[in-house]
Amino acid sequence: MFIIRLLLLSFFILLLTACSNAQPIDEPEAETDQGETAEEETDEEESAENDEASEEEPAEESELEPAYDSTGNVDILSPNFHKDYLNNYYYHSYGGIERGMTEDEVTAVLGEPSDEDDIPVDDVFNDIGVRYTLHDESVEQVLITPVEDISLDEIIESFGEPTQDLSPEDTGASVRILTYQPAADSNFYIAVEGDEDDNVSLIYPAQTSNVEVVDEDNVMNFISAYYDINVLDMSLINFEDPVLNTEEGYFEVPFENIHHGLTSYFRVWPYGQVEYINEDGAYAYGEFIPYADGEIK
Repeated sequence: MFIIRLLLLSFFILLLTACSNAQPIDEPEAETDQGETAEEETDEEESAENDEASEEEPAEESELEPAYDSTGNVDILSPNFHKDYLNNYYYHSYGGIERGMTEDEVTAVLGEPSDEDDIPVDDVFNDIGVRYTLHDESVEQVLITPVEDISLDEIIESFGEPTQDLSPEDTGASVRILTYQPAADSNFYIAVEGDEDDNVSLIYPAQTSNVEVVDEDNVMNFISAYYDINVLDMSLINFEDPVLNTEEGYFEVPFENIHHGLTSYFRVWPYGQVEYINEDGAYAYGEFIPYADGEIK
């Protein structure tokens, strides 16, 4: 009897063991729509490509509209003015006025000048002032001469913080002057000169000589700019390699005019001044070449 019970118990143990070792039945996997998957992958790839393209091709800034009109009125506090004027060297030209124009030509562009006599320029056309050369009375310098009162604090609010905020004690004059330098490597800055009431009297570009923008690799670019400014034919000139005058600190660039057989040289200073030295070795003419942000302006 005992043996029969033992055999029955063994049978149940084996039966339980078999049940515990049984493998679960695998459920069939859900079918995937291959067409939808391919479309999703394509959409993701196109989205990624568009994102990359947008990163590589930033939107171009729209061209600035002139901040002046045909009578010399200038919207000085507008972004169009300071975004343009603070980044360019408008010493000889602005508002339709070009270097070398006669007084009659300037009048034909801006109309008759006003009767202002307390501004240190020769003619005033609303917000634009003009200075003429002594030898031929042609345009030498163009300045901004605000008609309306604009405080220096309003200028800072519009233009941003200046490179320098010079007090009368700093300048040795009786007025405060703000300066704006276009870039760390620029050889010029924009001066905003105040009056005794701390209002703007003049705005104009000015050169600085405490930077070095000319080197052996780009010195010929400055001479080329000299020829462009003075509308001269550079193809008639044979130039020799520039030589650094270590004692004086400038580059000498000898040349020969193949049309006239004239030989002489240019003197190019590190801060961007190009000087023509005549055949007698005397200074004949010079031109300041503005430079900022790695390029000639």
